Amino acid sequence: MKNFISEKSIRADFEAQVTASLMIQSNALIPIKLAVKLCGISRQEINRRIARGTFPKPQKLSGRHNAIRKAFYLRDLHEWIKNPHMYLQHD
Repeated sequence: MKNFISEKSIRADFEAQVTASLMIQSNALIPIKLAVKLCGISRQEINRRIARGTFPKPQKLSGRHNAIRKAFYLRDLHEWIKNPHMYLQHD
């Protein structure tokens, strides 16, 4: 039984790693709720850093000028996570 549990755990970890790798390669869009979890900072802090230019700019998920729903490209978040203190937005 113990061996069965560890095999399930290893398989789940492997599947998570493959999924994460594919998401990075395809440059998936990540909603702000997931960005908060990945980056370990609050939504308010993300908004402050966006305004200062020290966090990736979100992408609007609608063509409207006043679009509310926004998401981040995973590659941009990955770059920020690697070095959050030195990150500057790209234009």
